[in-house]
Amino acid sequence: MSEKEKIKLLFQEIQQGNKEAFNHFFTIYYWRLVAFAKQYTKHLESAEEISSELFVKLWLKRSEFSSILNPEVYLYVSVKNACLNLIRSGKRQLAVIEDENNLEVSSANYSHLEDKELVKLLDAAVSSLPEQRKIIFKLIKEDGLKTSTVAQILGLSRRTVENQLYKAVKTLADEISGYLGYHPQAKAAKKSLPPALSMLFF
Repeated sequence: MSEKEKIKLLFQEIQQGNKEAFNHFFTIYYWRLVAFAKQYTKHLESAEEISSELFVKLWLKRSEFSSILNPEVYLYVSVKNACLNLIRSGKRQLAVIEDENNLEVSSANYSHLEDKELVKLLDAAVSSLPEQRKIIFKLIKEDGLKTSTVAQILGLSRRTVENQLYKAVKTLADEISGYLGYHPQAKAAKKSLPPALSMLFF
């Protein structure tokens, strides 16, 4: 059974009032959505609030799930729209300096690398990407979404998503090549890269 089919099955079980299925669904997606929302709100508290409200709404309106054809796209689009509405409404206070004590939410595939300096370089490189490019990179490389799904979520063409992902990966590879002593996208490097980095660059 594919991941997409598993999610649909969970949705069906939630629709029937299965709390265990809902809790499992929450565990899978909550922090992913918080991280996604934070790309828009720039504030962890707002991102958590938006994501929490979505799950409350999902449980209260679970009987309407049959009309949702792609649960994953629905979740991300709902969060994106809520973020944009919050920004437009002006309810979010603009902060010049973001609270450094806020928990940085990330499901980065490279977070378990033993080389802490390399992780810092990667984090800095991702943070410096243009906003849309950063969102696309995180959704595909960190959340594992397909380019077609990301295109649906962001309202972009698949080609645009692919181009932005290519540019993001190239930027990251260029940034850490000096530290590694070789370019991670070189064919010869593929065999020597840790699995976590191979997933990022190939």
